Amino acid sequence: MKLKPINCIALSKLLARRAGAPLRTLIIDEGFGTQDSSGLEKLREAIISIQDDFEKILVITHIEEFRDTFPNRIDVIKTAAGSTIEVS
Repeated sequence: MKLKPINCIALSKLLARRAGAPLRTLIIDEGFGTQDSSGLEKLREAIISIQDDFEKILVITHIEEFRDTFPNRIDVIKTAAGSTIEVS
């Protein structure tokens, strides 16, 4: 069974609240590729709504429209000479 990204976020939130020890980090790896603009907006809202439940939320995505959602980023830029990173 494949879960939709929004369901995975809800499940992560539930597990964080039920755990005896706090879950400090949530990692979402390429969880947005199948979303239209409405779906992306719902996911943005869902991630923002659970940000206080985790010390860190790490989002890995190639979707340009999604990256400005997060104030702290590590951007990996692929060039002919190799990849570089920019921290903002």
